[in-house]
Amino acid sequence: RFASRYAINRACVEVGRPLVSGAAIRFSGQLAVFDPRDPQSPCYACLYPPAADDDDDGDDELRCAENGVIGPLVGLIGCFQALEAIKLLSGAGRPHRGLSTFDGLDGEWRRFNVPRDPDCPVCGVSARAAR
Repeated sequence: RFASRYAINRACVEVGRPLVSGAAIRFSGQLAVFDPRDPQSPCYACLYPPAADDDDDGDDELRCAENGVIGPLVGLIGCFQALEAIKLLSGAGRPHRGLSTFDGLDGEWRRFNVPRDPDCPVCGVSARAAR
């Protein structure tokens, strides 16, 4: 649920810990690493800004029960999340940047650069000044 993702994101930003995020629905998956220690890194709310009229009931969320998700895709995204967590913990390799989406039907990854939103209510300039 988005409400849970927003709460986890806010906690990660407040304590300065990276968030390794993954999601899967139908044949599509996504992977992102949000690292508040990196001044260029966005947070989850930069990528998915909460709607001003969001009542957190989640009515507009895609749900696996109604839309389905292919099991191996969940395993694939989970493995990539684990790989990113190991890289962050060990300092090995270059950390993942931006958002990557995976098309399970074509077997292709796409990468998107996502900038930090200076007006983000969680990690933006005014939010950091308030901490």
